[in-house]
Amino acid sequence: MQSTNAKPQFGPWLIEQVESGQYEGLSMIGHDIFRIPWKHNARRDLGDADVKIFKEWAIVSGKINEYPNDKAKWKTNFRCALHSLKSFEMLEDHSKDPDDQHKIYRIIRPQNHQEIKSAIQSAEAVQRQLPFIAEVYNASNHMSQDMELELLNLVETMDLNLHAVDQWNLDLEISISYRRTEVLKTRLCSSLIHFFYQCDPSELRGEQIRFPTTDCLIDVKQIQYTKRILDSIQRGLQLEVNQYGIYGFRQDKCKVFVSTSDPCEIQKPEPRKLQQNSKEQLLSFDKYIRDLLDFKENRGGSPDYTIYLCFGEKLHDGKPLEKKLITVKVVPLICRELHERAQMEGASSLRNDNVSLQISHNSLYDLINSLGLPSVE
Repeated sequence: MQSTNAKPQFGPWLIEQVESGQYEGLSMIGHDIFRIPWKHNARRDLGDADVKIFKEWAIVSGKINEYPNDKAKWKTNFRCALHSLKSFEMLEDHSKDPDDQHKIYRIIRPQNHQEIKSAIQSAEAVQRQLPFIAEVYNASNHMSQDMELELLNLVETMDLNLHAVDQWNLDLEISISYRRTEVLKTRLCSSLIHFFYQCDPSELRGEQIRFPTTDCLIDVKQIQYTKRILDSIQRGLQLEVNQYGIYGFRQDKCKVFVSTSDPCEIQKPEPRKLQQNSKEQLLSFDKYIRDLLDFKENRGGSPDYTIYLCFGEKLHDGKPLEKKLITVKVVPLICRELHERAQMEGASSLRNDNVSLQISHNSLYDLINSLGLPSVE
């Protein structure tokens, strides 16, 4: 039996809030169609009513204790929950409207036996994943409490519309660098991300990330070459995330090279070029988990999980990554979390045969003295 204080399922909870009429700007506007206020956090006229629904979900989901006054985090938490469900479809985005910032969504309900059967199969896939996930942590108490409760709650309630892994593997950390200058860094919860520079917005899907301009750069040559690459990027590149991994889809003539390891490291697979108009897997979650288990059992080195994308230049031409004109780094935060936990449990890529410390006795003695450490007689 579940506690009465258990976190409610987001889908039914949101529909209940929409129908309650207690939130300004949140209401049904048609059959299974509703609107959500979506005013940008930087606007000076942002009021409590504009963020009330986001704050309420932070409260009922228990996240309010982590960031009691951070309106941006409330909104991110809400957006992650909204995008993790397939039972809501965004129809219109008016978040940049000068007078009335909002989004319009449609509720997607299973209508026939086949749809319900398909949804049940998706939920049953979660149960098959649980032993696999638990093996990574080696025990359920190694999971974060939120993650464990989310997975158990999902299986027990058989939420027919929630795709299991999507709920916790979409915190992607994304950074864009122009040579050594980091020009953008953000975190997104989305199953589809679209990198672009110049194109008709109607051609874009998912969360949109526009490459920044070169205004922050000062090197004239760098500005010239970077602009040439940017001008060749229209619809750019789509990233898709699902329970199997992360996929790339290049849509322009601008060549994109990808690697899941630092291209400067030796004995690593060569970066490959993404083919135009072809969906290609960039990172396999299944392989990552297997590599992580080997890492924990000292059967293999540290697993790769960071995706490096280089636009308009080859990655394996002898130049270090930080000298490339336009690079994008994508880090699945769940992979980073699992990797750090493995290291805390003793996993390491360092071996006695590849470490040769070169420290003189006198220098070490001087170092101990300089740090004020007690000497051993």
